[in-house]
Order: sequence, then C-alpha cells, then structure tokens
Amino acid sequence: MNGRKFLDESNHRKGTGNQANALTTQEQAVLETIRATPFGTVEVVLHQSRIVQVVRTEKVKLEPDSQQR
Repeated sequence: MNGRKFLDESNHRKGTGNQANALTTQEQAVLETIRATPFGTVEVVLHQSRIVQVVRTEKVKLEPDSQQR
C-alpha cells in the first residue's frame, strides 16, 4: 500500500462541520436509485473519481399463472 486512504473524502468534499458530511447531488441520485430498486443491480460509472452515470437493472419476479395449464 502507498499509505493513502482508499477513499480520500477531503478531495471530494469541501467545507467544515456538517457541510463536510453533506451528500453531493450525484451521491444523492445513487442512494435514491438504490432505494427505488427492490430487486436488481445498481451500477455506478466513474470518470476521474466523479459519478457520471448510474445504471439500474431491475428484476421483475413473476408468479406462475394458476389458470394456465
């Protein structure tokens, strides 16, 4: 290891106090996508440590039709 933190928050968030812990618009979008996906995957695409795309793949579970035989 080179001694650096895996995720150095000081490079991504500026400010002091509660502002340092505030979510960016992009981070908020990721959380909203996760919460809106009951079954599936959420993929976050980064470019130079910035969120540029959020891909949501949702699974839809189907129940067998009991009338169809």
